Amino acid sequence: MTQESSVPEFVITNSREFWEQKTYEEIKKRTYLDPLYDAAFKAFLNDEQALISFLNGVFQFEGENRITSVTIKNTEINIIFPQVKTCRLDIRATTSNGYSINVEMQKAKHSRFIERILLQHSAFMLQSKYEWDQEFLKQPTKDLTDEERSRREASRYEIPPTFAIWVCDFPLEKQDEYRGTWAIRNEKGLTITEKVKYILYDLTRFNKTLDDVQTDEDRWLYLLKNAGSSNELPDFDDNVIAQAIKRLLVKTASEKLLKEQAKNMVLTEEELDYLASLRVRARAEGKEEGKDEGHADAISVFEELGVSPEKIAEAKARLDALKK
Repeated sequence: MTQESSVPEFVITNSREFWEQKTYEEIKKRTYLDPLYDAAFKAFLNDEQALISFLNGVFQFEGENRITSVTIKNTEINIIFPQVKTCRLDIRATTSNGYSINVEMQKAKHSRFIERILLQHSAFMLQSKYEWDQEFLKQPTKDLTDEERSRREASRYEIPPTFAIWVCDFPLEKQDEYRGTWAIRNEKGLTITEKVKYILYDLTRFNKTLDDVQTDEDRWLYLLKNAGSSNELPDFDDNVIAQAIKRLLVKTASEKLLKEQAKNMVLTEEELDYLASLRVRARAEGKEEGKDEGHADAISVFEELGVSPEKIAEAKARLDALKK
C-alpha cells in the first residue's frame, strides 16, 4: 500500500468542486436547509410577506405603525467599491413607511468585521440616496417652478432612513445581549441622526426555548437559529411562517438552490484568507512547532466562531494536506 493510497481522499483532494459535491450529499440527508447560509437565508426571507413580518418583528411595530408593504430591490450596488470585495447585499428593500433596509446574514466572523459593516452601509446609503433623488432630479431644470426648486433644495442632502440589520452566528464584541441597536453618537451619548442605525443580532446569545417564544422577532430568530439542526419546525399557526418553512424543505428544494447552498457552505476565498492569517499569527506568536500546533490553533478559532462542521472538516483537510 502506497502512502498516498493510505491517506483519505478528503485529505489529498483540495478542489472546490469536490467539497461542493461532498457538502451537497450531506445536505440531501437533512430535513431543512440551514438559513444561516446565504442561499437558504434568501429563500427563507426574500419574500414580500415574510420580509414584512420579519421587519415588523425587528422594529417591534404594532397596529397602525406596522409596515404594510415592501419593495424588494436588486441587491447589486452601483457604487464604486474596493476591488477585493464585490458589493452585493443579501436582501435590500424599501418599506411602506419610507425605510431603506439592508438585511445581512453572517455565518462566521472575520477580521475587521465592524469596518466591513460600516463600509457596506456607506455604499448602501449612497445607493439609497441615489434612487431616492430620482424623484427630484428627473424634471428638466429650466421648467422648474420656485416651489419645485425649493423642494429640491430642501432635499439635496437629505437621506432616506437607512437601517442595516445583521444576523450573526458568532459572538459580537461589546454587545452583551442577543440584540443591539447601534447609532452614531457624540461623546455625551447624543445621537447625531435617527436615520442611520445598525441592528445587530448575536444568535449565540439567543437561547429562548419554544415555550419562551412570544413575539414576531422571537419567532423568526428561533427559526433562523434552529432550522439547520431540526427535523421539525413550528409554524406558530402563521401561514406566512409556514410558507417560509416550506421553502427550506430539502426534499422539495430545486437543484439550483441545493447546489447554491452547497457552494455557500464550502470555504470562501475570504475564509481561506482568514485561515491563512490564523496560521501566520500562530507562527508569529511562536505557537507553531512544525505545523501541528498552528493548525490546531486555527481550527480552534474556527470552532469558537461557529464555523460549520462541513467547513471545519474542509479546513482540517486542507491543513493536513499542507503537512505532507
